[in-house]
Amino acid sequence: MNLLKEDRINYLNIGLMLITAILAYYFPFETFLLAYAYLGPLHYLTEISWLHDRQYYAKGKWDNIALWIIGILLSYAAFAKDFGFSKDVYDYFVEMNLFDKLLVFGLFASILFALVKNLFIKLFAIFVVYIIVAGWLSPDRAAENAESTTIFALTALIPTLIHVYVFTGLFMLYGALKARSVSGMWQMVGFVLIPVILVFSMPVDTKNAFLSKFGKDAYYAKGDGFYNTNYLILDHFDLIEEQKITNKEYLDIITKEGNKSYFLRQGLIDTAAFDAHVDSLKNIAARPFVVKPMPINTANLAPQFQFDHLLYFFDTSSRYINSINEYRFEALPKKVMKSKTKKEMDGLIYFSEFGIMLMRFIAFAYLYHYLNWFSKTEIIRWHKVPKVRFILVMVVWIASSVFYTYDYSLGLSLLFFLSFSHVLLEFPLNIISIVGIGTESLSIFKNGFKKKPIES
Repeated sequence: MNLLKEDRINYLNIGLMLITAILAYYFPFETFLLAYAYLGPLHYLTEISWLHDRQYYAKGKWDNIALWIIGILLSYAAFAKDFGFSKDVYDYFVEMNLFDKLLVFGLFASILFALVKNLFIKLFAIFVVYIIVAGWLSPDRAAENAESTTIFALTALIPTLIHVYVFTGLFMLYGALKARSVSGMWQMVGFVLIPVILVFSMPVDTKNAFLSKFGKDAYYAKGDGFYNTNYLILDHFDLIEEQKITNKEYLDIITKEGNKSYFLRQGLIDTAAFDAHVDSLKNIAARPFVVKPMPINTANLAPQFQFDHLLYFFDTSSRYINSINEYRFEALPKKVMKSKTKKEMDGLIYFSEFGIMLMRFIAFAYLYHYLNWFSKTEIIRWHKVPKVRFILVMVVWIASSVFYTYDYSLGLSLLFFLSFSHVLLEFPLNIISIVGIGTESLSIFKNGFKKKPIES
């Protein structure tokens, strides 16, 4: 029995998922880095070209200009940092939180671009959206927003994992539902199950995990790579396996030169009480840190634990007890101390169990995101473009490959505009996919999962 072209491609994609999962299992960092450097730019260029011919799936002919402007502004600020010019511009973007504001504004504005045709309604709604986003992500709310998973997803995950995995999955699901494709639905089963098995069921050997020098150096990329993104994800979702601080380490802090005199100078504890406290701890120095209330110089604490006065651990009368309640009567985690060293962070990102599991998923999501796009050339027909444009795409892709080969950090900097802009320009399509899934699901609920009649 001859399979339809669409079915062949769907089953091919299941095979590509399996190959991707194998590569992500054995070489998670290298798989991601090579895919991002050599397949990523070709994907950006061909998708932008494809979107351009479809008016970026926006109702208005010029709606996409707003998304291009956001891409240009964010790229200029990023270039200012990477190449050392217009430092004031970058500092202003950071101070005003413009990186997050413009990204979230672009996402919400794209809902209007995809669904609203009336120009005046759209302009008024966009103005209201910007006012709301600017207030919501105001620097004055930074401390409150730092703990929000919603904001973390919108600002850190939308342009990364949500773009390459969630939005890819929605696009695939919309296509399968619209075509009433059984093979397309099996493709979706594989899309969900294969990474779940890869991440949660496959063994993790933290002692012998493969990591090449290229993988380690390029992932850090002189501080400009994806290294910090991994740490932020692990930290935000409490996936960091913290060691517990011992009484010996606590003693080293409170007896550090200057700290004792600090306590005494504040009149919070006298010499005899301080010495008695130290002597009692010396007898249990090797045990986890569980002690009576003791003032600590806040200069030794991580920023989120620095208050306007001294901090008393386990002090039920302290006005700070709500902030530190999770550590009462338990061993104190090391994360309350100053920021981790590069060596400690390397251990978390490259060799910890959760670090490796996260990287497997990242490698799978990115490589398959690119392979899925190129595998559907016959259906999407992204290659059907004017000859001059196709040649230009090839030239830019070859140049980008040279940049990444020469210096991965340089490649990241130079390709930032294309990388980020293609995420922004895809937003209206993402909205169309979500709405389409709802429409097709409702139709299937009413009429069953059967092929639509071919219109004459």
